[in-house]
Amino acid sequence: MSDHSTTTAAAAAPRKRAHDHRQLAEVLSWTPGQVNRALAAGVLPAYDMKTPRWSGPLVDQLEARREELTTAIPDDVDGDELMTLLGITYGDYQRGRNAGVIPGPDRPSAWGLLWTRGLAEELAGRAEEIRAAIPPAPLGAHRCAALLSERTGLDVAVADITTLNRRDLTSVVDWYKKWALYDVAALLALIADEAGLATLTEIVTERQAWMAASITAKDAAHWLGWRVEDLQRVAGERGMKPGRFDRWARTDVAALTEDEELIERVRREQLLGPEQAAVHMEIRRRDFDYVVAAGWVRPVQWVTREVGVRKTVEVPLYQVGDLEDALAEVPGVDWEAVRAVKPGGVSPLREHTRLPAARAQVIRAFCAQLAADHKVEVWPHFWNAGDRWEIDWEINEDGHPTKPEVAAALSAHRGARQHIDHITLSTAVGQVIRWARECLKPGAAVVIDTETTGLAGVVVEIAVVDACTGDVLLDTLVNPGGVPVEDGARMVHGISDEALGQAPTWDQVFPLFLAAVGSARLLAYNAPFDRAAIAATHANAGLWSGGLPAGDRWDCIMDARSTWARVGYWLALGGGHRARGDALDARRVLQAIGTPHGGR
Repeated sequence: MSDHSTTTAAAAAPRKRAHDHRQLAEVLSWTPGQVNRALAAGVLPAYDMKTPRWSGPLVDQLEARREELTTAIPDDVDGDELMTLLGITYGDYQRGRNAGVIPGPDRPSAWGLLWTRGLAEELAGRAEEIRAAIPPAPLGAHRCAALLSERTGLDVAVADITTLNRRDLTSVVDWYKKWALYDVAALLALIADEAGLATLTEIVTERQAWMAASITAKDAAHWLGWRVEDLQRVAGERGMKPGRFDRWARTDVAALTEDEELIERVRREQLLGPEQAAVHMEIRRRDFDYVVAAGWVRPVQWVTREVGVRKTVEVPLYQVGDLEDALAEVPGVDWEAVRAVKPGGVSPLREHTRLPAARAQVIRAFCAQLAADHKVEVWPHFWNAGDRWEIDWEINEDGHPTKPEVAAALSAHRGARQHIDHITLSTAVGQVIRWARECLKPGAAVVIDTETTGLAGVVVEIAVVDACTGDVLLDTLVNPGGVPVEDGARMVHGISDEALGQAPTWDQVFPLFLAAVGSARLLAYNAPFDRAAIAATHANAGLWSGGLPAGDRWDCIMDARSTWARVGYWLALGGGHRARGDALDARRVLQAIGTPHGGR
């Protein structure tokens, strides 16, 4: 068959795919508007599909009648064509319709708004008149101000537009996100009228006059030598209020500067934090701690400050006047000698008072006393984010000290009891440390690791290590019994099929495994994985599952490590991904958890 015959046959093949409006328009070489007009006039049949589409066979029929159908389409005009005839945009069209400048369609239908050709041509003849009558697009305050400035030569600002809106000389006709859009037609009508232009000029002049006669709160505070908070406080006391734009009249601020008694009072009432107070007194921060400890100055207020992401601290604030009074009135203090001490030097103020013990010192002293009284290790830890101390401890074989006993000792401790609201006794970390130490006792536990054919596969290598001594009790490859090694698993452990082919089967290894673990606890870095792998291997070998170690004998070193490290996620073991090496690495993690220490 020739190429031409093949092409003809392909073109004549019946359509099987349904067509929507756009696709039918392509088949008939129509515009979407022609499709709508044809539907409105009944030239095209209704959809024969459940969705708004025509079936393939019906499209074939319509294509065969294309010339007939095209001739039958009424010469009406849709909205897109009307916009083209009038030379307007879609926005102009919408505003023109809303304003009644563009009349509604005289042939409306369910398939779109249609105008007869006669009406459309009549409107096109008045296109210039219609365009002039269409209201302008609404604009935001910035663009309205720029438009009025350009048209009038005045320095119109955004604030003037909002003033015009308050006076009902324009209005908000729409919104763009959170920004108001104003009636531009009303603004243009305003400046076209002599009285309206005079009103705008008055508004602009009043604003400019106020801006010249006023200053911001920040500038006013700087002029007075105060903080903005001081200005607001004094203004409240005197009934002063800011004017437009939260600005303060220069005359009011100038009147405050003339009140010398007020200026001095406010200066002395200004509040400083500890570091600022030390700078103001021209002494070291450490020396200021002695000033506070001696009672020469006291905080008049405390404020909460964020430190980092999740922590807040309470910061004391001191009045400037109290600091200056201490410098002038405290007897027997050579302030010049205090200021002469170099960084790190002993403060001369030690002759007058002692510094209170820091919270950390007091709590560690309590822990040392607890350790001595009960002959146990105590593990204090400071949780910075929560501003809390966590205290855990070793428990003797007789079960003491108990948590109630430690709580009673804390309440009786003269220094630590002051911080009892910031101390947590007996956490999960302490439980994990004690668990690890139990596991490290002779004969208590073994550490197991396996390599497998895949994530849900069977064992190809297993090792058992004595948790106490580190002796390797079992280390062998295991023939997977016909289960193929996945490529991903082989990339991890690198065990070849040749090596596995010569390895013992699980039914041969299992007795050795039972002998190695004995009655000890079974530990693994990812215990659920290793336990499941051994169970799958056991089932694949056709052995009775009841012979496996019970599930309650297993513990997970990885979970314990996350708790001990105080993190909410699993920490990778690392290692070489062979059973013996990984088991030894897991044992080292267990040793780290149980290693005696005095707190971290």
